This record gives sequence, structure tokens and C-alpha cells, in this order.
Amino acid sequence: MGSILIVGGYGTFTEELINKFYKEKWHIYTLTNSQKLVKPAHVFEQYTFAYDSASVEEVITSCRPDAILFMGAYDPLYRWEDDHVQEESLNYIAGLSNLLMAAASFGVRHFVYVSSDRVYEDEYAVDIREEMPASPNSFQGMTISQGENLAMHFNATTQMEVTVLRIARMYGIPVDRESCTDIYSKMCMKALVSGRLYVNAKKVLSALYVKDGVEAVYLLIDAPERKYKLYHVSSREEVTEDKVAELIREKYSHPVEIVDRTIGLRQRVILSNERFCSEFSFQVRTGYEEMIPMIIAHMKRHKNLFLHGDEQYGGKRLRDRMLRLLKKAVPFLETVVFFFPVYILNNRVADSIYFGQINFYLLYVLLFAVVHGRRQAILSALLSVIGYCFGQMYTTSGFSLLIDINTYIWTAQIFVVGLTVGHLKDKFRETEEDKNERIDFLADRLSDITVINSSNTKLKNYFAEKLISSAEGVGRIYEITSRLERAKMGEVLFSALDTLSEIMETKDVSIYLVSNESYCRLASASSEKARSLGKSLAMADYAAMFDVLIKKQVYINRSLDTELPMMGSALFDDKGNMRIIVLLWNIPYEQMTLYQANLLSVVGALVYAVVVRDADYMDALVYRRFLPGTGILQQEAFESMLDIYRNAGEKGYAQSSVFYIQAEGMPLTELNDKLRLLLRETDYVGMVQGGNIGVLLTNTNKNESAYVKARLEENGIATYQEKKI
Repeated sequence: MGSILIVGGYGTFTEELINKFYKEKWHIYTLTNSQKLVKPAHVFEQYTFAYDSASVEEVITSCRPDAILFMGAYDPLYRWEDDHVQEESLNYIAGLSNLLMAAASFGVRHFVYVSSDRVYEDEYAVDIREEMPASPNSFQGMTISQGENLAMHFNATTQMEVTVLRIARMYGIPVDRESCTDIYSKMCMKALVSGRLYVNAKKVLSALYVKDGVEAVYLLIDAPERKYKLYHVSSREEVTEDKVAELIREKYSHPVEIVDRTIGLRQRVILSNERFCSEFSFQVRTGYEEMIPMIIAHMKRHKNLFLHGDEQYGGKRLRDRMLRLLKKAVPFLETVVFFFPVYILNNRVADSIYFGQINFYLLYVLLFAVVHGRRQAILSALLSVIGYCFGQMYTTSGFSLLIDINTYIWTAQIFVVGLTVGHLKDKFRETEEDKNERIDFLADRLSDITVINSSNTKLKNYFAEKLISSAEGVGRIYEITSRLERAKMGEVLFSALDTLSEIMETKDVSIYLVSNESYCRLASASSEKARSLGKSLAMADYAAMFDVLIKKQVYINRSLDTELPMMGSALFDDKGNMRIIVLLWNIPYEQMTLYQANLLSVVGALVYAVVVRDADYMDALVYRRFLPGTGILQQEAFESMLDIYRNAGEKGYAQSSVFYIQAEGMPLTELNDKLRLLLRETDYVGMVQGGNIGVLLTNTNKNESAYVKARLEENGIATYQEKKI
């Protein structure tokens, strides 16, 4: 139990949140910037102020909330129409900034910013994880993304915990026509009103039921602590537009026409909620196949809330048919009813000096032709002719009227004018409908073109950057090889980390040495993330990766498994034996391409060539580096290795530990044989000043070195932490 301040308007999502927190016995306060909203029953206190006003700080001081929930992307008070999008964008960022500053100054424990999948507006072949950068294209998407960055900045610079929660587009059972804003209720509404659905089979839909979204928000806020600052919540339920349309057609009693408008590229944006589900034990309980029939049933029961007066009658019952027939007959009845006043008026003013020359029948026909079209023009013209004939028979006989040429001229005049105007009215109405359909069609095309253009722009910028920087040019390759060749003996692997990090554009690089056919040992790593697989790596435990590497192919983590590197490459000797493994972490998904894989292979080959040269050179100088008949380094060579690992440790590339031993009368050859059995191949033993013998344990920290020293003590070799003078 606690207190929460919910900032936003009262939409379906907000109302469900209020009900949820009320059931869990939380004190609920709301802050809204609309004077028209009525406080819900479960809200303890409602404050009405602009989000960017100075009164916000007083509101937070007054209610003292444990958590503030900023509805953000799901606040119904923000209008993102084209006419107001820039103004709303400014209000959005200003209001959020003011709320964050006020909350931070008061010392609010937890601030939650509700974002949405609108920050991703490109095409993604895989589920989008939290690590993948946002790609907004619209003003709304860019504004929401800027809000995320602002929230993250406050999280990093203040003591307040700020969490960004990206919730995939939500849907629910709408209250009325205005609340049909989500993808599913919009389609149900269109099917109810027009009986026609335009679908794009390449558009993949995925939405989260509002009550599942509310449950996720509550779990996040109620948790005592959170491991991450950014979470995704989604249903991960994929369905295409045409499948949803088929389900809607099955559930409606009246016929629904599905028009296939499949064009453009595949549109897929689905958030991965693995992080949230694993931490908070969250499960999606409701699917679209269950909820769409409930939405349709609700719309059928409350047609008066979803249909306008002229749309009410779409049923198949006799009553509905009669009402529909009456609706169609109303214009004709209106034409007949209006005829009688026109007939009386025409007869009364026939002898008038001022109004006698006015043709009321012609005005009557023009009026109904302009308002209703050709059908009513024909009926009104026919009634006008009948009225005219009756009026003329007061002064002449029917036979005289029948042979009078003026009668036919007057009749032709009425029908020509009425039919012409009515035809123009009908053509105008058809043109308007065609225009609206064309606009909808072009809007879909524009959306596809925008996605295609975004993808092309990314490719253009990427290759332009590569061309300008010439990172893979001949000069750049020469610089790489020169830098590696200038490295000291034994320092090549550490220099290779800088080279790989720069070329492959990632700060997380690790290099493993293959000790035998089944194990690898960490030689150097540039970060803690790069060390996450451990210092010893059993190939059998990572078969998915090594099955690819052993085939001399570049491994690409297309499943985006967080426990595995994003890319990896193996380097082989002349006999085809795997010798070195290069692993890269935290590479953007858009850079995991065949081009990058080839680049990694080329750079890796350069690194391996220099490593082999370095090893051969050191083997050639073995007589100058080792004491005769042993593997114990001479003093100069050993101190050089100490400097190399000391510098690598300062950069965070490698761990090492040093301690000392004394031969105590034991011949060096005998000591060398013992140490060879007790130490690893990657460890170094050498002479130091004062006649001491030093042991350099690579890839080992001080705590881990205690096990090695204990093993040496058990075999009669005394160890010392400091040199003995």
C-alpha cells in the first residue's frame, strides 16, 4: 500500500489503472490540465493545473506520492493531429521537464514515464529488445523518444529513480465512437459503419489488452526494486490485417466486404518483453481472438453510442428492414410533402403583379435536385408538371391543354433543368467518394514510401560515412598493420583490442586463445560485458556459436540472445587448427550485416598474422629470454612482461597477479619441471632483482591467486607476496 500521483487525462487506460490501484488499497491522486474532467470516484484528490506551471511543485508537496506515473504516450489530452503536432510537442516536453524537476526537488522515490512502440517506426525482422536504438520518423514518435531521453537523463543526474516503460499499442472495449482509437476497435467500427474493410496483408499487427498493460504497470511500481531503467511490455502476438478482418467478418451478422490493398514492404514492429517477464513474472492473459468478438458484441448492443442517426439501421430483422426502407423513402416523402405548399403558393400568386412572373415549380425542382440529386429531381419535376396541368385546367379544357405547345415546352424546361442539376449533384457526390478513397489509398502508399525512404537513407548515410572516413581503405589497412607491428613483444593481443574496437565500432571486445580442442581461455577483454562468458570457455556449452566458427564462418547472433556475443570470428593456423577466437558485443542490429562479417574476417586475419609473427620472433630469441634448459624468463624479459600486463590492467584489458618464490637450494631445472606441472601455459615465471623468482599469473585476480599459491605450498614451494631482500 502506498500513494501514487497519476498525471494525465481519463482514458480507458487511466481509468483501469485507477481501479487497479484502488483495489490494491493505494491512495490515488491525479493531475490533469483539463477543467472539463470530472474526478473519478476512487480518486482521493484531483488537481487541475498545466503540467508546466509552477503549481506542480505545490501539488507534489501536498500529496507526497511514493510514485509518480506520467501517462505520456497514452495521455488522451494530447492531440497529435497535423495542425497541432508542433505545439503539442513543445507542451509535452515542457510539461515532462517541469514534472521531473519538481519530483526530483521534493525527493519522490520513483518516477515512471509511460512510452510506447511509436518510438520505433522502421521495419524490424526480429522482436525489438531494449538495447536497440529508437528510430522515430514522425513528430509524435520523435517527441516521445525525446521524453525518454529526458527521463533517462534525470535518472543519471539525480537521486530519483526514473523508469521508462514502453508499452506496445493497447486496445480495449471502447465506451463510444470517440474512444475507438486503437487498431482493433477502429477496424470493428469501420466494418459496422461502412461494411467494408481495406486491408494490407503485409501489415503485421500486435497489440496488448489494456488490462494486461495495467497489470504490468502495477507490477513495476509495486516492486521493491528494479534491475533496469528501461522495459518493454507487449503481447508478442503477431497477426496480419487480413486475418483480423476475416475474424471481424465472421462475427458480424451483416455482410462485411474485405478489399485487398496489399502494397509496399512488410510492416512489422513488435517489442520483446523477455526482460520484463523474467524479472516480474508477468504473463499476457488475453488475446485478440478472445477480445475482438467481445468488442463487436458490445458495439451491437450499444449501436446508439457508435452510429450516427443515419447509420443506425443495418440489421436483417423485419423491423430493421422496414426502418432501412423508411430511411431511403424519407427524401421522396420530403419531396412530396414540400410539393403541396409550392402548389398552393403558385396558385395564390399567379395573378400577383410582383410575384406572378416567378416560376415556383422551377425553384422547387432546382432545390431538390441540388440537395438530393437526380432521383428527387425526376420526382419533383413530375409533380411540378402535374401541378402545372391542374393549375391550367382552371381556365382551359384538358384537350386544349393537351394540344398546347407551351405545355410541352414548359415540361421539357422543367425536366432538362432538373435532370441536369441532379446529374451534376450525383457526379459531385461520386467524385467526393472517389477522392476520399484515393486519399486513403495514397496515404497507405505514402506510409510505405516513408518506410522505404527511411531504410534507403540509413544505407546512404552508412556508406557515405564509410566512404568519407575510408575506414576500410588501403591507407587505413596500412595504419592497422603498422600499429600492430609497433606493439611490444607480447603486447599484440592488447593492441588488437583497440584496433578491433575502433574498426568494428564497439567498446566490448574479447579475445580467447584455444588451449585444446574443447576449451578456450580468455587472453584479453576490453570491458566487463566482454568478460561475461568467463575466463575459461567450454566449446560444448556454446554449441550454437562454435558450430558456426568451426566451419570458418563468422557467427552472427540473429536471435539476439543476451548471453551470447553479437558477432564472433575464429582464426586458424596453416594446419586448419582453431587458435584464436574474437568476440564482439553490443553491436547495433542494423550493423550485423554480411559486410560487417567480411570486415571482421579481414581485420581478424591481419591480427592473427601479426600474432604469429610476434610468436615466431619470440621463439627465435628463446636463448636470450629464458635461462638455459628452463622456461624461466631472464630478469629483463620478465620485467618487460610485468610492464605489459600492468599497462593492460590499467586500461581494463586484462587481470594479473604477481607473487614470488625462492628456490632454497633447489636446482632451477628441477624447480622449472615442478612449476610446469602446477601452472598454466599462459602463466610466466622469471628472475627478478635480488635473486628472487617471480610468478605472473595472467587472467587472474588477487583472490584467485590464493588457490595457486596454496597448490605450490602443498608441493613444497614456498611463496611470498613481496620480494625478499
